Amino acid sequence: MTSSPNSVFRRLALAALLLFVLPVAHAADWLLAAPEPRIVPGKPFEVVVIGKPDATGWPARLPAVIALPNNGPRLQVELTAAGQYGDDPTRQRYLGQWPAEVLGFATLSLPDAASARLLVEAAAPADPGAEPSLEARIVSAVEAVTSPDKTPALTEAEATGSATAADNALIAPATASDDTVAPQALGFHEPMYLIYGGTHPRSVRYQLSFRYRIFDKQGFIGKLPVIGGLYFAYTQMALWDVESESKPFRDTNFRPSVYLQWKASDPVIGDSFTVAGGYEHESNGRDGPDSRSIDTWFARADLRYYLTDKRTYIGIEPKVWSYIDKEDNRDIQKYRGYGQLGLRIGRDDALMFTMLFRRGTAGHNTYQYDLSYPVRKSIFSGIGTFVHLQYFKGYGQTMLEYNQRRDGQFRAGISLVR
Repeated sequence: MTSSPNSVFRRLALAALLLFVLPVAHAADWLLAAPEPRIVPGKPFEVVVIGKPDATGWPARLPAVIALPNNGPRLQVELTAAGQYGDDPTRQRYLGQWPAEVLGFATLSLPDAASARLLVEAAAPADPGAEPSLEARIVSAVEAVTSPDKTPALTEAEATGSATAADNALIAPATASDDTVAPQALGFHEPMYLIYGGTHPRSVRYQLSFRYRIFDKQGFIGKLPVIGGLYFAYTQMALWDVESESKPFRDTNFRPSVYLQWKASDPVIGDSFTVAGGYEHESNGRDGPDSRSIDTWFARADLRYYLTDKRTYIGIEPKVWSYIDKEDNRDIQKYRGYGQLGLRIGRDDALMFTMLFRRGTAGHNTYQYDLSYPVRKSIFSGIGTFVHLQYFKGYGQTMLEYNQRRDGQFRAGISLVR
């Protein structure tokens, strides 16, 4: 049977589009493509799955994962089948709803076809009066040729992210699946919480923490090797005696740091390995006999291994340091040592357990256990509202009491970042 010239042209045009215009990620069984690599945040988007359907046909719904760069948040989004793409039964359209909070470049992947990934850009729509890009004109031209009457090409409204009412009825919202830091320069550094309890006397313990990437990665300096990973961080922790008459702060610790951070693994593969190193100062801001401070060089790592559900993970966070100055507390290494080990198990949008262990050179051990669970869902699941339980035992609950041992201290409250 001889194909008509129009049919041959349609197939050649579609092949050229898939090879040279559409961003395509290869998988063992399926390919993933998009008619438009730019997505409007908070709007519907379309992708095309290329390959053979399964034994029962194309699934009505497909789970997908949105992964932000720099080991950022991993979000779950559900894709809904929206009909055949063109006249080829091996190409199926799927629609989803892009989270409004996710901006910039991100990777869309199918967990059931782990190597099928697609790089897209989430950005506000271009100026309506601006001339369409060359890629957009090519896409429109090929769609006009390859779309038969029974499967019309995307309308202008659909192309800009505003789907028809029928398509909107099929779209499922995105759900958060993983923490991580948003890709903006200003972000969160360590857990932030407000908890109450303990003994001698009962008190409120709170911690605030943030970090700032010094050079914008879109600028020239930020693109240089190593320099783009330069951060400033600040953490403040305090014990507040709310039971005494004047409600004094027993001690407040200030911890600024400057460090370099490297991503030692590809963040889109799921598992991650991050290393960092730099300078850190910690003090309680007092003078005289109550003054406590140290200056250190430190190195730390963050290794995360995701289980088969791609959401539950095991994290190991070792940190080591050397003392530059410890004039106010010359024997602090006996109680704090030269390193600590952190462990994290759970899901960032569900139950999370963390542990911190330190051992001083004189054999003094310190333990801290934290258990938290979200009470409010957030698109960035490591940021929200969580019920928080904490148990502390050992030395150095604050800098002032670095050499004082505390028996088990139970506290409960809320955390905003964990």
